[in-house]
Amino acid sequence: MSDHGDFPDDEHDPITFSPVVEDFLGDPQTPADVFSAAVAFVVDLRENPFPHLSMPVPGRPGMHSAPLRRDLGLVEYAVEEGQQPPRIYVSRILRAD
Repeated sequence: MSDHGDFPDDEHDPITFSPVVEDFLGDPQTPADVFSAAVAFVVDLRENPFPHLSMPVPGRPGMHSAPLRRDLGLVEYAVEEGQQPPRIYVSRILRAD
């Protein structure tokens, strides 16, 4: 744990974002509803690496996809099991528009 309360520090955080996802989440042009849905998805990932409606991506071992809330897009991410908690790499967020 970091000195910031209950939030894990970056070094021990089981969730990593690709540079594309970091740019997307940090872009002030990202619509608030999409940003909110993406953050809600990350919260769900912290509780369960396979949230509701998550599906494996055929032909890509370890990769999964899941819809954002309110059908605003799709998230693709990889889960590396065998560790506790599993390591998760969020590779991209595809907006529905």
